[in-house]
Amino acid sequence: MGILRHDMMAKFIRHALKGKKEAGPKKEVVDGYSILLGDVRSILDQGLSKAYKAVDNIRVQTYWQIGERIVREELQHKVRADYGQKIIDDLAVDLGIRRDELYRIVQFYKAYPIVVTVSQQLSWSHYLEFIKMRKKEERQFYEVQTIRNMWSVRLLREHVQSKLYHRTKKKGKLTVTMPVQEKPVMPEDVFKNTYRFDFLRLEEGYTESELENSLISNIERLLLEFGHDFSICGRQRKIIIDGQVHAVDLELYHRGVPCIVLVDLKIGKFKSESVGQMNKYLNWYKEHKCYAWEKDPIGLIICQNKGAEEVHYALGGMSNKIFVADYKLKLPSEEEIKKALVKE
Repeated sequence: MGILRHDMMAKFIRHALKGKKEAGPKKEVVDGYSILLGDVRSILDQGLSKAYKAVDNIRVQTYWQIGERIVREELQHKVRADYGQKIIDDLAVDLGIRRDELYRIVQFYKAYPIVVTVSQQLSWSHYLEFIKMRKKEERQFYEVQTIRNMWSVRLLREHVQSKLYHRTKKKGKLTVTMPVQEKPVMPEDVFKNTYRFDFLRLEEGYTESELENSLISNIERLLLEFGHDFSICGRQRKIIIDGQVHAVDLELYHRGVPCIVLVDLKIGKFKSESVGQMNKYLNWYKEHKCYAWEKDPIGLIICQNKGAEEVHYALGGMSNKIFVADYKLKLPSEEEIKKALVKE
């Protein structure tokens, strides 16, 4: 019954705001009418979007209250092992709600027993994805990323499928709280250990140039993979040192740090000489490109394979200045992820 009421409310709002196109004689278009028409349509679209969001917020809050009431009733009769299942079966029949939906509502409450932790920026469909996650830390991580990056449910599922949490997780505690906007973001919270480039369609034996071209051709997916607050400033940026021309593969910018980020793309295994080259580029940028209010530029070397020890000794004291990550052209298996986490 509760679900039907929300659906009816949504339909009513949709028809009320959109209205119906009425047939009539061809009308004379007066001056300024096209602008007026565009403005009114924009207002209606915004109103429709807000109305749907309001309905979904009501749905989330209502389901939380239902879950709380059912769990409270279960606790009062916990001596009966089958009591919880019995009342859900009865409620499903009397209310006309599917039994599995009621189970999800109860699961939702148990995952979010404090109502203030339920965000108005997240839909019920988002929460259906979150309650599938067993670890609280993982759930909080995806909540923050969804709100920060305004992910749709489809994008959330893609990132969960690609194991973004595991690829971003580093040694120690993972930051999962929303950042305070007045404070800069720490560089170590910006970069991932592994980048997912499975949206590329590269033939075997591709070159670094083909990798770069393919990434630029998929600029929207690339920015989604880099994450919130990244923007691309250019590619093959020229640097002249002692009359010799060098080129930086990608020049990015991160608003949260804030700083320039230089990206060096490498196929094959990580080589320590890449660090020296990147350090040279960073020093040049620091002297010639950075504004006084910006943080020092940061380097990111992305290769196919990185050896943990090789990276450790090559970086030396540069761990807050140069980062090394690898990339995958296909999603890693569960076994590969477990092995990677053990190595870390």
